[in-house]
Amino acid sequence: MPDSVLALVVTHNRKALLEECLQRLLQQTHRPAEVLVLDNASTDGTEALVQQRFPQLRYLRLPENTGAAGGFHHGLALARHLEHDWIWLLDDDAHPEPDSLFHLLEGLRRVRGMGLEPNLLLSRLLWTDGRVHPMGIPWPDLRRPALLVKSREHRLVPVRFGTYASMLVSRSAALQHPLPTRDYFLWNDDLEYSGRLLRRGLGFLVQDSVVVHKTRNPFSSAVTASDEQFYLEARNRAWLVRSDAFGPLGKTFWTLNSLGVFLARLRERGTAGARVIWKGWLEGFRTPPPKYP
Repeated sequence: MPDSVLALVVTHNRKALLEECLQRLLQQTHRPAEVLVLDNASTDGTEALVQQRFPQLRYLRLPENTGAAGGFHHGLALARHLEHDWIWLLDDDAHPEPDSLFHLLEGLRRVRGMGLEPNLLLSRLLWTDGRVHPMGIPWPDLRRPALLVKSREHRLVPVRFGTYASMLVSRSAALQHPLPTRDYFLWNDDLEYSGRLLRRGLGFLVQDSVVVHKTRNPFSSAVTASDEQFYLEARNRAWLVRSDAFGPLGKTFWTLNSLGVFLARLRERGTAGARVIWKGWLEGFRTPPPKYP
């Protein structure tokens, strides 16, 4: 029996992007068995759009905006108890090519052909101009050098973490692991969640599956964000470093990576940007995020 896939799209006040995303999902050569739209309290007519244009889809509207982290937390809480084998996580600005899901499932077949069962699969992310999206480059799983070599002939890359722009998660893995931490609100929650699924599990980038991630620019928007938003970036990075999703190598990587982001912020804002960096980083180490079943 073929694997059944539910597509979960989280959205907030981006009606035009959501509409294109949903159209592309319904035009897949291998269509998902079901599509769930998680609406983070949009006020731009998103509810009317879904009800009028896509009445066949499952729609869940939250009473308040819980951020991307809260959206995927609540969406997965529902999706993992529906009768599907896989949950395809997508941002509303992540627009799959017509054969994206087909190639993800073909990648799954090739992984199983190697005698393995993955916890998640990722698509290759491009920006709007066709270049590889810098924010969507997953870190290869350096713990498994032999698998890195073996996977190349199958156009697969073992990975250590990924983003929600196009992440196919095994329902069984989603049931075995805690839900995404909704308190992140914005930024880095997908890295922590996928890191947990892959701490002792397997994940692969499927190079033939392509998704266009239509962010405003190809680089992190956190560097130019408001102080209020960058506080979340700094705090969440501290949570990422202290998370049990990563061992010593991963914690070292995220510490150095965070230093690079903080230096970029200081170049953008000058020494005035130091206070919010310190405040968020310190708060992240003082107070751990709540854990969910």
